[in-house]
Amino acid sequence: MARLHLKVSANTSGRDFVVGDLHGCLDLLDIELAHVGFDPAVDRLFSVGDLIDRGPDSMGCLRLLHKPWFFAVRGNHEGMLLDYLYEVSQPYSCRQSAKLLVSNGGRWVFALDSGAREELREELFPLVNGLPYVITVGEGPARFHVAHAEIMTGSTDQHNWLDELAGLPLDLSPRRILTDDELTEETLAGILEPLLWGRRLWKKIDLNASREVSTPAGTLLISPNPMRPSLSLTYVGHTPLRSMMLHESHMFIDRGAYKRDAFSCLSLLNHEQVHSWLS
Repeated sequence: MARLHLKVSANTSGRDFVVGDLHGCLDLLDIELAHVGFDPAVDRLFSVGDLIDRGPDSMGCLRLLHKPWFFAVRGNHEGMLLDYLYEVSQPYSCRQSAKLLVSNGGRWVFALDSGAREELREELFPLVNGLPYVITVGEGPARFHVAHAEIMTGSTDQHNWLDELAGLPLDLSPRRILTDDELTEETLAGILEPLLWGRRLWKKIDLNASREVSTPAGTLLISPNPMRPSLSLTYVGHTPLRSMMLHESHMFIDRGAYKRDAFSCLSLLNHEQVHSWLS
């Protein structure tokens, strides 16, 4: 099983950037990195996951995993790709994972030529399979976390809806945001579904009571409960939004880059600058 929690030391030589869901939009990332003068010799880039699907260059985004300056967590789209690649390797396969992959933008997998298919299977699959669910960078006041959806216990709404549909008992365990100290392998192993698929926390944001802050990266909506003292700033994606949002230490930065319309963009944030926005 992949390591669930990756701890990375603070960057004492350069800058740390965090990018929203790429979804195959490598061209947009290249533009943003050039705009900030990204220096791969000293700077680092952290991704909230969902490198693939929907956009034009999923393979290009996966190849970023070879770069020593690139760090990504697993997103639900990487999860669907792994499920498919594992299932097709079995002698008897119902191919349900293929249907799920295609319905979520994964048709590119089936359009690959033989060389790219071999690259995906032999070179990229092990890298994707090794992606952590949470990355923690640094220690103390400057520490931050990166996850895909939310760091919260209890089943997702979708999981409970499916259980109810199947006549199964609902998971009524408490829904609670974890603290810095609780981000252990054992605890994270019990919340893998919320880490990849959760949208419960985002739905709790009171938009009418939130305040707007203008930043170089666009509008940031700050909820009445922006930070939890027990949890460091946590960058997440998963839910495409028209503006970034901060609620309960979770900063939602997926701006739906793959849509490529007037209301979407690829968020690339300098962590050090983000701290100044929140002060």
